[in-house]
Amino acid sequence: MKAAIVGAGGIGEYHVNQLAKIRDIPIQIVGVADVVEERAQRLAQRVGCQAYTDHVTMYDREKPDVVFIGIPPFAHTDQETAAAERGIHIFLQKPPAATIERARAIQQVLERSSVITAVGHQDRYLDVIAEARSALAGEDVPVAMGYWMEGMPGAPWWRVRAQSGGQAVEQTIHIFDTARYLFGEVASVQAAATSGWIRDVPNYDIDDASVMTLQFENGMLCTIFSACYFRGAPGKVGLDAFGRAIRVEYALRRSVRIITPGITKEVAHRNDQDYECVRTFIDAVRHGDPRSVRSPYADAVRSLELPLAGQRSIESQRVVRIAELR
Repeated sequence: MKAAIVGAGGIGEYHVNQLAKIRDIPIQIVGVADVVEERAQRLAQRVGCQAYTDHVTMYDREKPDVVFIGIPPFAHTDQETAAAERGIHIFLQKPPAATIERARAIQQVLERSSVITAVGHQDRYLDVIAEARSALAGEDVPVAMGYWMEGMPGAPWWRVRAQSGGQAVEQTIHIFDTARYLFGEVASVQAAATSGWIRDVPNYDIDDASVMTLQFENGMLCTIFSACYFRGAPGKVGLDAFGRAIRVEYALRRSVRIITPGITKEVAHRNDQDYECVRTFIDAVRHGDPRSVRSPYADAVRSLELPLAGQRSIESQRVVRIAELR
């Protein structure tokens, strides 16, 4: 299987590392593309392939079977559509785009093709999320709370709304996606945000913190907190569900605690969800069967709708129905 990499930064390195863990299927990385030539050359030299500054040229010359795309949200142009038009199967990192309009345009092209897609919502492959999902099956859960409250990542584009979409879109998207995976589809979002607490970061225009309340189609409520103002103080990242006869506390990629009357069960995270996410995609391509992929492109767009509806709610100061984004 011939693989190509688009985006030679930290995520490109991550993709190379995950592919290197697959020992029983011959996978050859045939090209690395990045708009920064030095970055493309550095990663290409590491894996022993050709470096490119243009992904379309790489697609046409190297003819890969699969491409791994790891670029900032704003940078999605034709990386996916050009691959789909050439029959190249696609693995990309979340979020699929910075705006719903861009994501929809890509989705339309992908749906007209026969390529298999996967988006890197690796938490769906966690052993502890499987435990949580099993424990919650059949339970009444009226309320949940999710959190991504930490410090600010270092990438300069992350703090610019037009480039990242803001923290809820670029980072807390993992919590929104996990909530959908556990609880089902969302009907509406109501949100508020605050800023002005971070005063010493240049070229910064995202919210310091936001609160987005999702109302699911089954009536349950889930409030998700995003905050990037922490400096040294411990934050909180995870998702807690409060049922009538159960409480489930998920600490991001660390553990899940399941509390029922008289019994508390805590399960530590043990599996390699990053590998399993990539390996599932590779196996799906190898067998020509996408059903094992837990987050195909169209499903990832549904998760992207949630923080974008929240942003629309912040701007309009009203409840936003998910149907408005469709």
